[in-house]
Amino acid sequence: MTVELVRDPSSAGAIAFPPTLLGFAQDATMAWLLSYDSKNTRDAYRLEIERWFAFCTETGLDPLKARKSHGDVYKRWLELQAEKPIPPKTMQRRISAVSSWYDYLADEEIIDANRFKRTRRPKVSRNHSETTALTRDEARALVAAADADHGPARLRTSAFIRVLLHTGIRIEEAISADLSALGYERGLRTLRIVGKGTKPKRRRLPVETGYAIDRYLEDRARRAGVEMSELAGRIFVTDTGGRFYRSSASALVTRIGRQAGILAKVTAHVLRHTWASLAAELGADPFEIKEALDHESMDTTMGYVHSGRQLERDPSQLVASALE
Repeated sequence: MTVELVRDPSSAGAIAFPPTLLGFAQDATMAWLLSYDSKNTRDAYRLEIERWFAFCTETGLDPLKARKSHGDVYKRWLELQAEKPIPPKTMQRRISAVSSWYDYLADEEIIDANRFKRTRRPKVSRNHSETTALTRDEARALVAAADADHGPARLRTSAFIRVLLHTGIRIEEAISADLSALGYERGLRTLRIVGKGTKPKRRRLPVETGYAIDRYLEDRARRAGVEMSELAGRIFVTDTGGRFYRSSASALVTRIGRQAGILAKVTAHVLRHTWASLAAELGADPFEIKEALDHESMDTTMGYVHSGRQLERDPSQLVASALE
């Protein structure tokens, strides 16, 4: 196996390896990245291992000789590099990514043991999330802003925001969904998506969401000079029929958030948290929310559910009212 054979330019990229990390260790690093099914996971881990390699290069550390003490110093180094404090969960994720790399090297017998593993990590509550959901009023304002968007892609904007906010699916699931994924089951409009690990799942499309998609597709067909049934490819494309990339989709969500007058930055992940929080607030079963979000752990789901309601559910007002 060579680095060239396993390198995936779209996810692994050209990594700047420290000069001491040569040969099979480089190949194993690329194989480690490519072992993850999700491109987003590969991209995130590539970024974290590049941070670690930058630290090793700057300090003259041979990565294959790293120990717990080096990991502890690395945390301080990360804090010095950052413009603002690093949230505990982010720091935990960065340390875990590097430790995962060492686990892989140990499995490949490139090192005898993962001595980085015992690096101290910040304690994070299982229900903690750094992402805050929108309130119901903010979510309504976002939909209104999407409907009021302008330009040739305005109907796509309306449909896309509704899909994310009404179903809570991941942004990559929305932009990669083909027209053939739209269907009906037991009289209900459905969307077939492929979640993490290529697991297919069928989600119900609310009436309002389906109507917005139909309006967008009818306009798209009219512009192309074909019948709607003749359209092919992905559901969401650019106004010229090209591929709708994640970067463009993410920028769209943030722009509509600004147009809605929402002060905090709005991302697709915020909309996913918003869906979970509102679903719980409106009485949805937590296990049904977990299944819809395609989570493996209920702890992850509860982090989504609680993220938007922590202040409202704080018992302090109950105590204060009882004492007045």
